[in-house]
Amino acid sequence: MLYSATVMPKVSVSVVVPCLNEEEYIERLLEALRVQDYPLHEVIVVDTGSADNSPGVLQTYQARHPEFPLSCLSRPLGNIPDALNAGVAAATGEIIVRVDAHSCPIDSYFRKSIEALLETGAGVVGGVWHIAPGGPGSTARAIVRAAAHPLGAGDAAYRIGTHAAGRKPVDTVPFGCYRRATWEKVGGYNETLLTNEDYEFNYRVRLGGQQVILDSDIRCTYIARSTLKELATQYFRYGWWKAQMLKQHPRSLRLRQAIPVGFVTTLIVLAIASGFIGLARWGLSLLIASYALSLAAASIRIGDWSTVAVLPAVFATIHFSWGIGMLTNLLTLGRWPKWSRRDRPA
Repeated sequence: MLYSATVMPKVSVSVVVPCLNEEEYIERLLEALRVQDYPLHEVIVVDTGSADNSPGVLQTYQARHPEFPLSCLSRPLGNIPDALNAGVAAATGEIIVRVDAHSCPIDSYFRKSIEALLETGAGVVGGVWHIAPGGPGSTARAIVRAAAHPLGAGDAAYRIGTHAAGRKPVDTVPFGCYRRATWEKVGGYNETLLTNEDYEFNYRVRLGGQQVILDSDIRCTYIARSTLKELATQYFRYGWWKAQMLKQHPRSLRLRQAIPVGFVTTLIVLAIASGFIGLARWGLSLLIASYALSLAAASIRIGDWSTVAVLPAVFATIHFSWGIGMLTNLLTLGRWPKWSRRDRPA
């Protein structure tokens, strides 16, 4: 049903949306929020200096739907965690739900999120992603398949758990739903992390003794990258900022996050040693052959005629970009590259 100001929720829910250059996607998100079957107390979009027409789209939407509780904040020098903290600080609802402008939640997303939070008593709850292609073509479709497969996502349940029913404790969820009091208790989002800020937030929630719960009934569409170049840039950032986070929380490391950097490091060491050690050449050849066979097997299993030839390159882009990003951070002691606020994922 459409939002109605006459229908009062059992608990007040504030939605916080960080936004940077989201002219193409922000209206679709607002429409998804407006037709939720749980009335929203407020929707706060925090713009961090968009150079496109995102502010104009927001103003037009406000004028067209005056009954919709949309408000906008401007943080022209902010980043994602700064925008989230500003939005939550301005919010007046008891419950906070963080949503990204690139996402599209199903119409029961907030009702199911509130139900899960209240029924489980968790610190944070979230749902699973339905990953959609970011553009036309076989590469965009292959990226979707790889991003939802264990070879590309590891054991990240919100990416690969679309068909797993029920609720379960996990290490992190995307776009978390939590009490404002929980945000206050853990000290908000870490503004030194331009990526992994939600994972780090959830980690501190778990350190405080509360669970992070994944509910398979809470579903949201996520728009994936559309080209290998975009994918490589994305996963290089992921790896780099994961290393930065691990300097603060080394015990948060998961096996899926360590494998890419271990693999890349092993390849480099064997390649160097191959110049003067015969056994290293055998080891390098065996490792490359095993890796290629693994990529081929997974690609054949999940691909179709239009994506099977592209999938090995997609998997390799994910693995090498993440591993090289993390290794770059470690070798340069976090001094390179110098990230600008516009280098981060939107």
